[in-house]
Amino acid sequence: MKRTIAVLLGLVFVFTVALGIDAQMKDMRSKEMKSAVDQVMVEKAKLVKAGKYVCCLKKSCNQCAIMMGGCPCGKNAANDKPVCHECKGGWAAGNGTMSHKKPEDIKVMPRM
Repeated sequence: MKRTIAVLLGLVFVFTVALGIDAQMKDMRSKEMKSAVDQVMVEKAKLVKAGKYVCCLKKSCNQCAIMMGGCPCGKNAANDKPVCHECKGGWAAGNGTMSHKKPEDIKVMPRM
């Protein structure tokens, strides 16, 4: 069984290389996009310091900063209220911060 899995993984690798598929993620952002991301991080830090950014993820979301200028998701999740779509996805990926909550407990806000 282990040998079969190893052979299959080897075949996948060979086909990936043969087809020219690069399996590595690369940073393809422009200088302007990187600058915009840096600015979002600066603004998020200010919002956190001011108590206006209380995210429910281990690595805080960006959606709330960009779309709302603050993040209520931490408070919302704690009170069984909906969180943003990025936070909901983070919970599904196992990145939620509340050990007493499960991903299926987290509600999601309607699309804006």
